[in-house]
Amino acid sequence: MRRLVAVLALVLAGGSVTPAAAEVGTPEITIDTPVDSAGQVTVHGRYSDVSGIQLVVDAQRTVPVTMDTATGTWSATVDLRGVDGTVGLAAHGKNLQTLYNQWSPFISVDVHNPGAAKPKVAITSPEMGAAIGGTRFAATIAVDSRRPLRRVEARVNGGAWRIAQPVAGGYRVHLDAAKGFAGLEARAVDVTGQVGLSPSTYVAVGGAVRPAQQRYSQDRAMWLWEQDSYPAVFDSAARDRLGRVMDDTTTFGSDPVRTVYVGVAAYQGRDMLRDSRGRVAAFVRWARGRGYHVQAVIAGGTVPPYLGALPQYQHIAVSEFTKVLDYNLAVPADARFDGVNVDIEPYLLPQWKEPGTTLPTVWLDLLEQFMRLRDASGQQLLVGPAIPFWFDSSDCCTAITWHGKTAPLSDHVQDLTDYVSLMDYTETATGIVARAAHEIAYGEPLSVVIGVESKDLSGTGDPETVTFYEEGRTYMEAELDKVYAAETSASFAGIAMHHYGSLLLLPSVWGEGGVYYPHTTGSRTVP
Repeated sequence: MRRLVAVLALVLAGGSVTPAAAEVGTPEITIDTPVDSAGQVTVHGRYSDVSGIQLVVDAQRTVPVTMDTATGTWSATVDLRGVDGTVGLAAHGKNLQTLYNQWSPFISVDVHNPGAAKPKVAITSPEMGAAIGGTRFAATIAVDSRRPLRRVEARVNGGAWRIAQPVAGGYRVHLDAAKGFAGLEARAVDVTGQVGLSPSTYVAVGGAVRPAQQRYSQDRAMWLWEQDSYPAVFDSAARDRLGRVMDDTTTFGSDPVRTVYVGVAAYQGRDMLRDSRGRVAAFVRWARGRGYHVQAVIAGGTVPPYLGALPQYQHIAVSEFTKVLDYNLAVPADARFDGVNVDIEPYLLPQWKEPGTTLPTVWLDLLEQFMRLRDASGQQLLVGPAIPFWFDSSDCCTAITWHGKTAPLSDHVQDLTDYVSLMDYTETATGIVARAAHEIAYGEPLSVVIGVESKDLSGTGDPETVTFYEEGRTYMEAELDKVYAAETSASFAGIAMHHYGSLLLLPSVWGEGGVYYPHTTGSRTVP
């Protein structure tokens, strides 16, 4: 969504390439495997017809590279002193022929740096999804550490940490939890201060039973990415502006926004759901007080976000999902998210286009894991992935076999999750309705949200017909009125607009007489 759905690659802005390094041919990035390292390592490769190369380090950070345009080579120095174990590396840049993303092969390097090793921690009892009869119970914890431990602790629903005591084969701690569902976390701190965290475990306490899932109309919805969600959470003026925009029905004759998809990934050194739960709770209460539904948006927790679909990085995506579950269990009911909008887009990976790729089913397995975790946590939280409209029609996706059923990929996703937000990005109501027809016909009541695009896609390689940007908000609203008139099926759950930041800068029409939101500032580029 924040990435384009009409293509199989992410666009990155980058520098220029001289003709010597960019002769017309096959765009390519290569990468050489560096030697084992305990500190800084230099990575090399070659390129042609590509610009703006960056090196991705273990799907957690990007490193700028030096590009030699005369020789068509690149290099980057990576600091690995804080890492111990296998590190994945890959380079990507802008394909100058397609304007989409070009990837190198994915490689790995073994980093031997014992001082950076963290304890490995797991809760071994109770098991995930266990039913606990009373409200006081014992938890056992397994720890694998290279150094002696300073302490091992566990907590329930984000509460106070309790010290665990050594027992045969691990550590044990007695925990108290109110009747309901509980999220258990454990951590171990070694003598050097390295901290290892366990994955979360969810249990039902005192005979608790998960309530039935309930869908609701999400019309009208809007995505709010981290560059706007963090100001809305931490700054009251930004929050008030968001509310005015969501409630505004007069500037463009539009419907009010009543569901907001809030980006909750770490941003500029903050991770709102792990570090600032009180501020998030205040934001959610504010939104509920104005009559809004609030869903958290997650991707893979990786850089770029869609790398979370790869098997070696799915544990990061799972952690990103469980941090929403853990937040909801740690705060009062009136401060909880209503859902999780999942924006992991595996088709943006180069592996998606490889013959015989298993990525579609690998991604389905990840979504299935999300659903099992949601159920084990006892929450009514709606889970809905963003999917492109062509999952029911593209050659890659019309006959996917998973769990013994062969069907379009979109059918499998709809079978598995509570709803889908269909990235139905085109500029006419006729096209929107036609592209959503299969999902609308297949879906259960209130299970298909139709997404539309408003951002500026110039210079990306995508056709301008993907977005309403060139036409303006007046034309967009007129086409959306036609969509509303056509979508009478019970499965239709509303329209979602992508996204707040671009809508703030979209006028009624471009040029003389154009009207903008009165609450906005910033540059406006006339198409």
